[in-house]
Amino acid sequence: MSPTKLPGELSRRTLLKTGLIGVALVSVGSAALLLQGARTREGKALRSFSAAEAGVLTALARRLCPADGPGAPGAEGIDLVGMLDQALEPLDDDAKQQLKLGLTLFDNAFTGALFGERVRPFSQLDGAAQDAVIRSWQESKVAFRRTLMRGLSSLVMSVYWGDPRSWARIGYAGPPNPAALRATYADNLVDLASLRAQSPAKET
Repeated sequence: MSPTKLPGELSRRTLLKTGLIGVALVSVGSAALLLQGARTREGKALRSFSAAEAGVLTALARRLCPADGPGAPGAEGIDLVGMLDQALEPLDDDAKQQLKLGLTLFDNAFTGALFGERVRPFSQLDGAAQDAVIRSWQESKVAFRRTLMRGLSSLVMSVYWGDPRSWARIGYAGPPNPAALRATYADNLVDLASLRAQSPAKET
């Protein structure tokens, strides 16, 4: 899967549309919350993300795309973050920064504390608490939160369901084989060459 652009919800204009970002960055009283770092991701070397950014994305993807038994791997089972990290490499720095900013805002403890949601980064919460945060953003009355959550979710889901290893969990066998379809429906196919040969030539 090689996305060429990010979802519109992750555009710089959308991310900077709210005053919440400015408040979070300049508030002296929020220093302790702002300095709480994301839990990092261990594994392969990264090209587009920092270890902390990958940690946030890993935590989110794990909740959105959990493993579902044999033959149905979760996000970690297909190394979704690693795939996305490589797919983003060709994009310009501005596009990458849009996603990085979105991940930072979503994970940040201060943006959660503003809404009485949490005082720890998303990536440091347990699974149940992370699920509650995701629902809170999805159902928030604040459009910015809903928009950012939709953008991050769309990105994760497009990578996950675009990988053939995820198809078993929904019973999808993959794209049909054209040759097999022709063999199956051979009796119903029309021989266009024969029809053309049988058609009377137009008078000139």
